[in-house]
Amino acid sequence: MKNKTIILLCLVLVSITTESCKKWLDELPINTVTEDQAWKTGSDAEGAVAAAFAIFRRALSGLTKDDTPATTRYGSWGDYFFWGDGRSGDWITPNNDSDWEAWFENRLLTRSELEPLTNWRLFYRTIEQCNLVLEKIPNITEGLKEERKRQLLADARFLRALSHFYAARIWGDVPINLEARNVKPLGREPLDKVMQMVVDEVSIAIPDLPWRNEGTIKESMSRGTKGAALALKAHAAMWLEDYQGASDALGEIMGSNLFKLVPIEEFRRLFDTGESEEVIFEMYYDIKKGEYSDYYGHIMTYYLTNPYTSRTNLSLAVARSKIMEIYPDYVRDGSDKRVPEFFQSIDFSVSGNELRPVFPDPLQNGERAIMFAKFRKVKDLSYNLMEAPVPIFRYADVVLLKAEADARLGRISDALTNLNAVRTRAGIPLFTRDDQPTVIEAVVEERRRELIGEFQRSYDLVRLGRLHEFNPNVTAQAEKDGAGFVPVSDEAFANNPNMEQTYYWQFNQ
Repeated sequence: MKNKTIILLCLVLVSITTESCKKWLDELPINTVTEDQAWKTGSDAEGAVAAAFAIFRRALSGLTKDDTPATTRYGSWGDYFFWGDGRSGDWITPNNDSDWEAWFENRLLTRSELEPLTNWRLFYRTIEQCNLVLEKIPNITEGLKEERKRQLLADARFLRALSHFYAARIWGDVPINLEARNVKPLGREPLDKVMQMVVDEVSIAIPDLPWRNEGTIKESMSRGTKGAALALKAHAAMWLEDYQGASDALGEIMGSNLFKLVPIEEFRRLFDTGESEEVIFEMYYDIKKGEYSDYYGHIMTYYLTNPYTSRTNLSLAVARSKIMEIYPDYVRDGSDKRVPEFFQSIDFSVSGNELRPVFPDPLQNGERAIMFAKFRKVKDLSYNLMEAPVPIFRYADVVLLKAEADARLGRISDALTNLNAVRTRAGIPLFTRDDQPTVIEAVVEERRRELIGEFQRSYDLVRLGRLHEFNPNVTAQAEKDGAGFVPVSDEAFANNPNMEQTYYWQFNQ
């Protein structure tokens, strides 16, 4: 009965989230209708927190046509990819999809199909749900032990911080909402203030979060943990240029000895199932919960072609020349073991329903015909790919971020130790130069190599003010004016006199 109650509450909350999304922040909280009945027992508390994470998973995978009927898009476009990778200059659309091209070229307001990507609605729905949890759960006494209560509250505080963090990386200045019944029209707060709030929030949550939750790795690491909260704190601190704070938080993760860089031979387990000692935090999508798994679904479907899905061409890829630029050691002597793990050449001469062969040489195909295969699944021509993890923080990210923080603090020896741990795992030579600017650049480039396709590169470039160096469609002045951030949807301006569009997007419609 307890499990049925949790499931029912989750379904009710997610259903309400889907059906009542006309405005943001100027409505009553999403579960007001059942509020008096829904906060009585420990089961209610568990279900409310689970619902918050379900809403956040939807926020990452993207709005659908049901959310925004005016658009012509179908399914969920994998907005998470768009935000974290699309404008980095590394990606192409081999089938010349005009929507993807518009995003790559930073023409975000020229196509109505892209409008849902400017909408922060589901991030603030997540925040509203977390605010309710933080208000209501302290008063629950039936079937809820104090230790578990503190953990659920920390979970909600972590997720509220994470939602603000994502919104800030995507839109820059964003509203801060810390009230369950906030019906005031909120304006945008400076990005630094938002990131400081994130640091403060997770600092409160960390003592009550476990290093691991119950269940398998994919179950445990899809909720708040100390490792996830410390990684979030470090990432936010890097935006604040608080390199000491970032290094300290990352050092706690590494000092726990709970995570490690797994061998390359275990990458399929890491990226396909999420059951890996390298996972710190991931969002695990489940077909059985109705999360998208079709042609227009999860971002993972857009990378793949026959023999992995029935898609006959490539929608998203990295050009052959770009792969060679990013992985010079592989070009020189084939030593970078990540290339055959991350890319594949498919024999496109085979057509129909027959499974296409995969060539031994990952770079055998032409400039626009190499498949990004980091998240490949079984070869069955299906789109059942939502039963999969989307990485948020993994140990290699932590190791390299600490290397960057330490390099900026002048701790070159420490930085090189961590940089070379990742390079050694990849099978490429140790980096030996020790002048600070060169080491910092080497770490940034290693993050590009290691985390490609994991929704980090564009964020790194915007954080560093360097998007214009890699995306020819963004000038240095445009980046200073806010071109690295996404324009705010028209929906956010409804009945809100305090809302203001990003400066760059006021003049680049």
